[in-house]
Amino acid sequence: MPEVRQSSFALLGDLTKACFVHVKPCIAEFMPILGTNLNPEFISVCNNATWAIGEICMQMGTDMQPYVPLVLQNLVEIINRPNTPKTLLENTAITIGRLGFVCPQEVAPMLPQFIRPWCTSLRNIRDNEEKDSAFRGICVMIGVNPGGVVQDFIFFCDAVASWVSPKDDLRDMFYKILHGFKAQVGAQNWLQFSEQFPPLLKERLAAFYGV
Repeated sequence: MPEVRQSSFALLGDLTKACFVHVKPCIAEFMPILGTNLNPEFISVCNNATWAIGEICMQMGTDMQPYVPLVLQNLVEIINRPNTPKTLLENTAITIGRLGFVCPQEVAPMLPQFIRPWCTSLRNIRDNEEKDSAFRGICVMIGVNPGGVVQDFIFFCDAVASWVSPKDDLRDMFYKILHGFKAQVGAQNWLQFSEQFPPLLKERLAAFYGV
């Protein structure tokens, strides 16, 4: 029953945060179940499975590698699906970011397939730990596959500007990516590119990152 699965995955996420030592021995058994429940027909089930996967990523680190193929394709499909509820989009974006943070080599090749909806899903959520870990993941993935964001770089700029007060090291990551892109395209091209920015975005990037 969906109600049972919904509650079970919420519990799994909470246990992962609270006492992962007890959850870890069962991960090989649980991950395929979580993967098959990334089905947006059942919004709450899907939401909780997605969230639990994100929490497991943060505990597993690079040990998450063998499980990436079980979940990544479904997550990318969900984030690109029209009429997906806002909370599911946000949770999906955070989990993709977290998956990319711990397994950048596996997730970064898919960047062009999710970077635009990823950025638009997270631009409106307030600064918090989940957003922090997701954006660290996106920065690491851009480091692995910078070409993957070129087409949608304006969306990345907009998502970066949505931060009110990122931690210093995250701010440095943003700074390096923005200045790296500017250096790569050259001052003249950057000027043309930044002319497309809405005035507020232009102001924020100039004030916070000097671009």
